[in-house]
Amino acid sequence: MSPTETTPVPLRIAHRAGLTPEATAVRAPEGELTYRRLDRRARAVAEELRAAGAGPEDTVLLGVRRGVHWAVGLLGIWYAGAAPLLVDLDAPDERLRTLLRAAGTRHAVAPDTHAAAMLQRRTGSELFWASTTTAAPTSAAPPADVAPGSLAYVLFTSGSTGQPKPVAVGHAGLAAQVATLAERYGLTDRDAVLQFAAPAFDVSLEEALPTWCTGGAAVFVKDNVLSPAELEPFLAAERISVVNLPTPYWSQWARDLERAPRPLPSALRRVVIGSDAGRTVDLTRWATAGHPPVISCYGLTESTITATSYEPVPAELAGFTGDELIPLGEPLAGVRAYVLDEELREAPPGAAGELYLAGSCLARGYHGRPGLTSERFVADPFADAPGGRMYRTGDRVTRAPGGPLVFLGRADDQVKIRGHRVELKEVEAAVAAHPDVVDVVVRAVAAADGPQLAAWAVVAVGSPLTPDALRRHLLAEMPGYLVPAVVTLMERLPRTPGGKLDPKALPAPALR
Repeated sequence: MSPTETTPVPLRIAHRAGLTPEATAVRAPEGELTYRRLDRRARAVAEELRAAGAGPEDTVLLGVRRGVHWAVGLLGIWYAGAAPLLVDLDAPDERLRTLLRAAGTRHAVAPDTHAAAMLQRRTGSELFWASTTTAAPTSAAPPADVAPGSLAYVLFTSGSTGQPKPVAVGHAGLAAQVATLAERYGLTDRDAVLQFAAPAFDVSLEEALPTWCTGGAAVFVKDNVLSPAELEPFLAAERISVVNLPTPYWSQWARDLERAPRPLPSALRRVVIGSDAGRTVDLTRWATAGHPPVISCYGLTESTITATSYEPVPAELAGFTGDELIPLGEPLAGVRAYVLDEELREAPPGAAGELYLAGSCLARGYHGRPGLTSERFVADPFADAPGGRMYRTGDRVTRAPGGPLVFLGRADDQVKIRGHRVELKEVEAAVAAHPDVVDVVVRAVAAADGPQLAAWAVVAVGSPLTPDALRRHLLAEMPGYLVPAVVTLMERLPRTPGGKLDPKALPAPALR
């Protein structure tokens, strides 16, 4: 029987392996895998995990690095009926121990005995493990027939209390999103899709899973911290057709291409960006140069990666009046987006409100945290049937009649400076508008006479711009209360493996 959009992802991949067994599924620095070899090695992992007692609702540490072993381990865990626990293997040992305790993890996949022993030492746990190097299973047991409502994966996000939050995504939601995104990006079996995101970031799943479900090749780059200019030869050599990049990385690429115009690799047909707010000026730069179309995506781990997307037509690009934030766009199929006030009433058109998401995209909740789940996943008063839920994003948005959703900032990003209400994104936009600034973040910091604005900015290589010169430029453009009191110039902003800002790694500003 052919799979449908509701068929769980691992079963769709197994079906694809039967259809096109000799097509390339994975290309990585350590080698390639056809769909047949990926399927057989994943079945061997599943066989070992089942023998060790892993099954539905069990989490399994995906204890491998990016590349072939990641692909085999991920699919093998699913073939066993269990759920991958996605973590950053470069995290401190104590962090890993905290995550495994929170997820109740007793199993792992690893390349070999040495790697498994290292994982057990670092986590302080006795882990029952399976090897990702076994070439084939010893039996003909098929992949587990996972139930749509069962646990698909667990991924931790940062929590406001300092405790990580284990997001539990179900197979039904993952299947719906993968089918929707494959269609949204126009993926086919002819595509070679860049595998760029860090393995502990859910965009890595968005890169691989729609690709495998449509028969394309996931192509792993060895190093995802190389510059965009350094990435271009790899894209050309591998004939990459689709890339999915952190927005700040793409913005850096757009500005670099404007300074040094050049054609992009000919096979590249689609660029997807996300993980952070982008600027319309970069979209304009990119489109004016004739580069491939860009889809800007928005979502959260709790919304199974991507919930909305925006792809401007030429008339929209021409209508941008300045350096605005790229709109969030429209909800994907199966996703509902509400703009609500504090009383959970729909905000009038054009008014600001908090964004709530509902529909098939929602995660099951926070793994083993019912209290936290009920706090963020609340009853949906607009649902067609009883029992519907919606997720409170914490993002402030607005929507004009007939227009796209527009991001205004985090609910906690609005601060008061000398009696004036200030949106940090507005200040960031003003700093980013300087032609020499390639990346910036603005935060409110405590000072003796009240909160002050501080900016950390990255400028173009060779730029003579100084902090004082940047402040003078801003003072000529905007009210003084919007100008950062202190500017710190950096070679690059600290970011997480997923491309988001790491605020804790910012150097302390030298307050005036």
